[in-house]
Amino acid sequence: MALRRRAGVTYEPSGDATVILDADGTVMTTLNPIGSVIWRALDGQRDAAALARDLVAGFNGVAVDELEADIRDFVATLAASDLIDID
Repeated sequence: MALRRRAGVTYEPSGDATVILDADGTVMTTLNPIGSVIWRALDGQRDAAALARDLVAGFNGVAVDELEADIRDFVATLAASDLIDID
């Protein structure tokens, strides 16, 4: 299942963080640096497993299966807030 940022959701990098505004323009979410890396990678082409394989080199000491589980938890939170689509 490919993961992508929802249409109409806007975001702006702010230092190492990312500020997201939902499609209705009513809820602002701030992502930490790790969340920001994952957010930028949500291109609609990859699922959590592919994202983990592609991003694991940037996270020292993290196993790919651990990163995949963390990505799944993170995107579940984003999906519950209507910030991403899972195709």
